[in-house]
Amino acid sequence: MKKMLSGWLLLWAVLWGSGLHAGDLHWEKDLNSAFSKASAENRPLMVMVETRNCRWCKKMKEKTLKDKAVSRRLQRFILVRVDRDTISSRYVPYAKYVPTIYFMTPRKKIVESVTGYFDIADFKSWIDDVEKKL
Repeated sequence: MKKMLSGWLLLWAVLWGSGLHAGDLHWEKDLNSAFSKASAENRPLMVMVETRNCRWCKKMKEKTLKDKAVSRRLQRFILVRVDRDTISSRYVPYAKYVPTIYFMTPRKKIVESVTGYFDIADFKSWIDDVEKKL
């Protein structure tokens, strides 16, 4: 009985623990290194332009992007977040409004861009459109 109970506890701990990290995304901090990594791995990028005090950016990160289904879909992308006020890149246009998300090829071509907060269903629809274009 003790073995069975400890087996169930171990299984529960593994499943519960993996659920904690299911919505975690790995974000690159530097746009140039993100492009290098995307080229080396031949993976598209998702570049999120944000500002520090943007409540919609925070909501996008905390609600939509942490959703298990969304984070699973984003695993095929190199993810990078950049601050609109400090970015200087000829590859990512200035974003008047934040959040603005650019889906890009490893060759720095913008495939799609979206601006504003999107709920889970709408954002998954955007990912569908991007995947068709890639």
